Amino acid sequence: MKHFDRSQRVADEILRHVSELIRTEVKDFDLTPVTLIHCEVTRDLSEARLRYSVLGDDETRRRCADAMSKLSGFLQHRVGQRLGLRLVPKLRFAYDESVAEAGKLQELFEKIARERDTDAQS
Repeated sequence: MKHFDRSQRVADEILRHVSELIRTEVKDFDLTPVTLIHCEVTRDLSEARLRYSVLGDDETRRRCADAMSKLSGFLQHRVGQRLGLRLVPKLRFAYDESVAEAGKLQELFEKIARERDTDAQS
C-alpha cells in the first residue's frame, strides 16, 4: 500500500480547489486555455508549486502566466477558506513544457510515418 504524507494530501486538495476556482469563480478570459497538471507542496506546507499547460501560442502562454501571477493572492485566499488551514501555502505557478514537447514529438512521429508510407509506395 502506498504511503501518502500530509503534504501530498494537501497538494492534491490544492490542485483540485484551484482548478475548480479557475473554472467557476475566475472571470478572466486569459485563463480559458489553462489546465493545471500537478501540484507539489513543501514538507513544511509553506509553498505550493502548481504546474500548468496552455493550449495556444507563445502570446497566449504569456497572457496566461501574467493572469496566474495576478490571481495568485486571490486563489491562495480562497483555497485557505476552503481547506481551513491555519497557514495556507504560498501559491507559485510554473508553465509545464512537457505537454508542448509531447505534441512536437507526436508531429515528428507522424511526419516519419508519412515519409515511410511515401517511400513504401515508390
